[in-house]
Amino acid sequence: MSKKVLIVGGVAGGASAAARLRRLDEDAHIVMFERDPYISFANCGLPYYIGGSIQDRSKLLVQTPEAMHKRFNIDVRIQSEVVSIDPVNKKVRVESIEKGSYEESYDAL
Repeated sequence: MSKKVLIVGGVAGGASAAARLRRLDEDAHIVMFERDPYISFANCGLPYYIGGSIQDRSKLLVQTPEAMHKRFNIDVRIQSEVVSIDPVNKKVRVESIEKGSYEESYDAL
């Protein structure tokens, strides 16, 4: 049975960790939670967007949930916030716009 790994947060840290884990373990069931609608964007480009040099906000988006799933087979859950962690029972509580409130078990977090 494959190991189930939960990653809390996307953007640079979470998305990079998920991709690296996939390269190290092809069989792991990886779930990445991101509370915002975007999992990855170019942080260094934000001043240019705010300053008006970059007009189109979509130019800052680096990776989409669909592309991340297709390329790395990662279960990406956007607009899903991990609100509590139960390390004894290896479960997290998630508040999701799409699924409501639910628990998710894990082998590694």
